[in-house]
Amino acid sequence: MSLMKKINCLFVFLFCSSLLGQNVKIVLKDTFKYRDFVFFNKVYSYENSEFANKRKTDILKSLNKENEDFYWGDTMRSHLEIADLFVAGPFDFVLKTSLDQIKKTIYQLTDGDLVNNYNENFSGYCKEIVDTAATYGFIEHEQTVSVTNVFFDIITIGNFSYGFSGGAHPNHWHNHFLIDLTDGRLLTFTDVFQSSKENQLKSLLSSKFNTDYGKDNLLDQFEIADNFSVDKNGIHFLYNPYEITPYALGDPEITISFTQALPFLTPYFKSKVLQHLKTGKPSVKKKKS
Repeated sequence: MSLMKKINCLFVFLFCSSLLGQNVKIVLKDTFKYRDFVFFNKVYSYENSEFANKRKTDILKSLNKENEDFYWGDTMRSHLEIADLFVAGPFDFVLKTSLDQIKKTIYQLTDGDLVNNYNENFSGYCKEIVDTAATYGFIEHEQTVSVTNVFFDIITIGNFSYGFSGGAHPNHWHNHFLIDLTDGRLLTFTDVFQSSKENQLKSLLSSKFNTDYGKDNLLDQFEIADNFSVDKNGIHFLYNPYEITPYALGDPEITISFTQALPFLTPYFKSKVLQHLKTGKPSVKKKKS
């Protein structure tokens, strides 16, 4: 067994031991390897449908509607799930020097780490919020931080949240961050785009928005999203529900090709794009292993 696997097994064993009797489920998944870097998720979850379904049954009986779905559907539940992102390796000497900084950057993006961010005693937090919510109805909360793709030693980290605690509909948020694996730093908007070209970029994106979604669907003045990702197909500007459009329009995404993006890019990022356009390499899609 490799050292990495031994460390993972030890972590899971110790954590599971601490949660004994708390019914918190822990799963390792979505291992993603690039060069000698290994990114992986530890998923912690807790669910309680017993109280929630009992409450639903009592309500239906009081309304003489035991045989109807009645708003909540067939099943009610309280559910909490957190997928935390970790990184290990690499054994390549050049890249190994950036590992500590990459860990710090990921730590920064998650305000510490997701599990401890909710409570030092995650199992206690799970049991309190999920069981309490179940007695009143239901609650669902999921949050996942993971690698979505890699483009020339630049990884895109996606932070996705979903929540529903009643109301007309659930809601969700997704944010993307770029990290340069060569030095571990978090890339800002101005690392990728020239500040002096921001107005021209805004004009291009606004025109694409009007074509794809319709100008009348814009809630307010159009703004450039600082929430963007990069893959082999270009640069994707991502908007969350209600950010610039009504909820019914979902998550607007405006994509520009690298050819369209070139006039707006910094020399640092343009060099990577030009190499990609010339060779088509290296741009790596996320793969599970």
